[in-house]
Amino acid sequence: MLEYWYKERRTLVDFRRGVLGSHFDGFAAWIKTKGFPKGSACDILGKCCQFNNYLIDQQISRCTEITEPLIESFLDVYYADYKTTAKYTPRDVGKRAITHLLTYLVEVKAIKPAKPMVIKKPYSWILNSYLKQLRDDGAVTEKTIVRSGQLVEVLLESLGRKVKRQELKRLAAETVAKHMKQITEKGIENAARQGSALRSFFRFCFIHKYMRADFSGLVPSIRRYRHAALPKGLEDSALERMLKQIDTVSAIGARNYAIIVLMMAYGMRGVSAAEMLLEDIDWQNSRIRIRAQKGGKEVVVPLLEPVGEAIIKYLQHRYAKSPFREVFLTAKAPFRPLTGLVISNTIRKYLKRAGIQIEGGGSNTLRHSWAIRALRHDAPIKAIADVLGHRYIDTTFIYAKTDLKTLR
Repeated sequence: MLEYWYKERRTLVDFRRGVLGSHFDGFAAWIKTKGFPKGSACDILGKCCQFNNYLIDQQISRCTEITEPLIESFLDVYYADYKTTAKYTPRDVGKRAITHLLTYLVEVKAIKPAKPMVIKKPYSWILNSYLKQLRDDGAVTEKTIVRSGQLVEVLLESLGRKVKRQELKRLAAETVAKHMKQITEKGIENAARQGSALRSFFRFCFIHKYMRADFSGLVPSIRRYRHAALPKGLEDSALERMLKQIDTVSAIGARNYAIIVLMMAYGMRGVSAAEMLLEDIDWQNSRIRIRAQKGGKEVVVPLLEPVGEAIIKYLQHRYAKSPFREVFLTAKAPFRPLTGLVISNTIRKYLKRAGIQIEGGGSNTLRHSWAIRALRHDAPIKAIADVLGHRYIDTTFIYAKTDLKTLR
């Protein structure tokens, strides 16, 4: 497969020697399937060939002998004299090329995946024990467990030296109360978010006798009123200003324009746009399917002409040979689906470029804008709930607070 990228015999001979020689044909084929253009593919292969030559000089005879220090040593030797600029770091480019090679070697089981580096902190002993209990109970999702760990870590960081076993047993209620006061001062939302995690953690510590008392009672219950918040949306003029910031000629611009138009047209969540599959668009019957999120309902809506045109323009740039069925992929190889977070950050970037300042701007901004606009055009609340995918209409009533005409 190396012949696809190179023609000279001496180049092919140089690739096919040493510890990695037998893997380069497979690696070259792997790079082709990932959609790398010829320039990028040859650059990656060339740098990996340099790395192979270094392994030969170091008398490395097995792939399993390739270690992180060895890679760093290669980068030190080969890129010591390269000029680094603000936009170009040769060492990082070389490391990315080797990372692609290691990914391939793991896939073909030539090497084992590297174990993630575990950073031990003074409080790791109790935090890991608490998270293990949450996983063993199986009552919450992994995402919730990770989030709880992050919130509890804030408390443990603030305790400093008091996180040692004996010090923790002597922890005073005043210290906990002081910490809770600091959290509350940062805002109700912050206190409510941390409150549940900390109550669970304090109960765990008391049951396992890591603390002398159950401090969960010191965590205040934050009263939160239903529909207390006011949805923040944008005027049509602001949305148009944001769309004008997108260069629809480029592959990235065409993709981002299609995503934003899609979300503006249906009040879709960022994660729903990220998970939309090619088969979710029924071109023949002009329909589009929005998959259920957050316990909501799956929705099938008419495919609006501007949305269809934007998607078609993007699909002309989309890598056709990708094995992924998701509609929206990264614009550069290796091509992979976007995530909801990437989409939200993209929207935030265009809002900033348009000079639009809105608290918490992102995917939800477009969703709220759609619902508010639908109410202003006298759309029934039930119809809005159906398009938004809300299983219960009560969830949609928060938007009624923005319908000033009806409120008056």
